[in-house]
Amino acid sequence: MDWVECVKDWGGLILSTLGIIGGFFAYLRHDHKLKLQEKCLNDLQIRQLHKAESRELQADIKCNAYRRESNTIVRIVNAGPADASNVRVEILGQDKLDGLIFFHENWGPYDLINAANSVEERIALCEGHDEFIKLKIVWDDDFCKDRETILNVQLS
Repeated sequence: MDWVECVKDWGGLILSTLGIIGGFFAYLRHDHKLKLQEKCLNDLQIRQLHKAESRELQADIKCNAYRRESNTIVRIVNAGPADASNVRVEILGQDKLDGLIFFHENWGPYDLINAANSVEERIALCEGHDEFIKLKIVWDDDFCKDRETILNVQLS
């Protein structure tokens, strides 16, 4: 058998075998890439789930003020999905504020501010009063203890 007859007899079989082997390696390579992409997606989804779970455990304390008759009412609101407990409020620079009469010298501590609820404190305003008060609010929630925020509240 010479070379040309061997290629005629076995050439088709050899090329078919090489095509099948090449297809198998292409499948393995593609499958490996898919597994890597799935792993990256799974890691991202796990991080997003952890973030969502931690947000559900956090109280989110906000503050606003509105005018009622001759007083301003400062409302401390829990805008988060979790309850805030042991809420402590400190009025920063209280001795330097002008034209404000606080009905209560110290605000709080409040045992509990439920989710989507609030507490209110009243301030009487005098002529030439300061426009803002700065509050430091510290609270505990299911996420962690002693979370804090400093809010600059505009008085109406």
